[in-house]
Amino acid sequence: MKKLVLLFLMVFVLSSVTKAQFEDRITKLLGTELTNYSTPLATMTGTYFNSGGYYSASVSKLFGFKVSLIGMMIFIPDDQKTFKVNPYDGYNGDETSATFFGEKGAAIAGPTGFLVYPPGVNTSSIPAGIPQIAASTMGSEVMIRFLPTIAVEDVEANLFGFGLKHSISQYLPLVPVDIAVQFMYNKFSITSTDLDISTTNIAFNAHASKSLGPLIVYGGLQYESSSMDLDFIYQGDAAFGTSPGDKINLSLDGDNSFRVTIGAAVKLAVLVINADYNIGSQSAFVAGINFEI
Repeated sequence: MKKLVLLFLMVFVLSSVTKAQFEDRITKLLGTELTNYSTPLATMTGTYFNSGGYYSASVSKLFGFKVSLIGMMIFIPDDQKTFKVNPYDGYNGDETSATFFGEKGAAIAGPTGFLVYPPGVNTSSIPAGIPQIAASTMGSEVMIRFLPTIAVEDVEANLFGFGLKHSISQYLPLVPVDIAVQFMYNKFSITSTDLDISTTNIAFNAHASKSLGPLIVYGGLQYESSSMDLDFIYQGDAAFGTSPGDKINLSLDGDNSFRVTIGAAVKLAVLVINADYNIGSQSAFVAGINFEI
């Protein structure tokens, strides 16, 4: 389990996620509570993988190639740190408990004792990073994000993502800005004997940019979705016909829908440095170092 979480950390670059935070939190909930607790995490993976797709709407008509290292800080809003506990026999109050990113778990007195909910990791921001390469020609660009299957004892992880981008402004010669549309798909999975995580993230955006000498100003509107599948061995108390050691399967959707991006880049020969701010279900500050020819 320890190597699983270390591998998870390596890909996501999330310093706040540890072995105990997975094993003692996600694996001890069931049903609606598990969904409410985990949905902000699914949303975060969507914010992560659906970020950093562009810094310019200009696409080469001959040949272009770039290698990018994207870093970001994802911000978790307060309303995604707690959820309202579901009513059950003996309790009909309005108690709230922590989601994965929250702080304190609730402890509610019921007819058979206290029902204790797990705490969260207590963070408001998540650092992350991802590399990518892209090649373009004839006004179209293909972007690739790839991590081959890595095996550490009983743990395997892999990532595959791609983006397809096409210039619209090449058909509109009188328009004073560059305009492009882009589709992105990213799938990341970890498998082990006691915990499997799989996320699928899709985004479609339209963006525009304007070059002013070495300065590039850009912005865009993006529709996106994210989903997460969790398969794990239940470690909580026996409840609702489920016992410790049972296999749990959960599919849930993140809250990702639309995001607005605004940013700027500076091009210095083959080096491009960019930064943008994304406003969506979770906001993110994104910065990139790009080597472009």
